[in-house]
Amino acid sequence: MSKQFAVIGMGRVGAALVETLDSLGHDFLGIDCDKERIQDLSAELPGANLIAADATEGTVLRDLGLENFDGAAVVIGNNDQAGVLVTLILKDLNVPLVIARASSRLHARVLDRVGADHVVEPEREFGEFLARRISSPGVLDYLELGHDEAIIEMKVPRKWVGKTLAELHLPREKGLTVLVVKPEGKEGVLPRANESLNEGDVLLVGGLKKVIDKIDT
Repeated sequence: MSKQFAVIGMGRVGAALVETLDSLGHDFLGIDCDKERIQDLSAELPGANLIAADATEGTVLRDLGLENFDGAAVVIGNNDQAGVLVTLILKDLNVPLVIARASSRLHARVLDRVGADHVVEPEREFGEFLARRISSPGVLDYLELGHDEAIIEMKVPRKWVGKTLAELHLPREKGLTVLVVKPEGKEGVLPRANESLNEGDVLLVGGLKKVIDKIDT
């Protein structure tokens, strides 16, 4: 079902956002105060709904009807104050989902205080992901679930090859849950306790981050 989203800030993150929303079949409105940037993006994305406007001005977002949108992403670069103000305006308009980009821990706390539904720190999160990839090359992807838990996509560890999930006792001994097993070259399937894991399998595993980070991949 198509939804309608606003993206405020048309830098690299904002441009990637609207391209992806478009590919997913959603309607979107891209907003940036830089007229040249909007012109350049309009040439790259013909037909895209992009406008040049200062979203920090009191009535701009209301005049654009954002109170009727399903959600908005605030990804304004190099201007933390503008990001906070736009987030506050969007929540005052009762936009149901507001996701905001933070440049620092302090900025993230302020965005959270003014009502952002979700705050992302892409640089910090990317740095943490790279650290995990360097230390554990078998980790293919990492998704945080709150402060304590995460889900990872990982190659089956050598110590697990040839063993069944029942033999590994992961939930009982480590607090880990294998959610999906994807055999090499095949689609992922729900795991079966009595089937052996094979070299080349890819697993989706959930659990506490402090335990996941210690998996020897």
